[in-house]
Amino acid sequence: MNLETTQSQSVARLTREISIILVGTILLTISAKIVVPFYPVPMSTQTLVVLGLGLFLGPVRSSLVVVAYLFEGLLGLPVFAGTPPAPAGLAYIAGPTGGYLVGFALAAAAAGWIVQALEGLRPSFRASVAVFLGSILMYCAGLLWLGGFVGYGEKLLNAGLYPFLLGDLTKATIAVVLYTAYHNRRAV
Repeated sequence: MNLETTQSQSVARLTREISIILVGTILLTISAKIVVPFYPVPMSTQTLVVLGLGLFLGPVRSSLVVVAYLFEGLLGLPVFAGTPPAPAGLAYIAGPTGGYLVGFALAAAAAGWIVQALEGLRPSFRASVAVFLGSILMYCAGLLWLGGFVGYGEKLLNAGLYPFLLGDLTKATIAVVLYTAYHNRRAV
């Protein structure tokens, strides 16, 4: 193999990785804009995409996607839920939902790491454990930050946890089903 071929392969690999990250940020942006009527609160599909990124891309790529997405929002691009009319940029990230946004990166990385660490076990089990633990990290980061705005205790849980559990359980189940179906199809 000559130097030219090696450089060509490196450029192709880098282009592929950048494309994966770009497509991931586009998926996250679209998922932030999709609002599904749900009880007790409407839900976006962001956590489905975040957890799916972790399951399918692994810890490094998925967390890079989320960090790139956060950077886009920090620059003022309207990538977050409710933007526009809500202001994007640092004001949005520093707002009440900022902890959940950071939690997205933790959830994606954790889901990706766990699903890889449990390689060899049934895909449905691996994905379920990964999604469960990733979701816990996302909620911990989100609730810790949100508590600074609404206070801690029952008021915090009523504002940032209870209304979202059923919707997030639904999205987590969809992520597990998609991952399992993909891996079962590959095994055939």
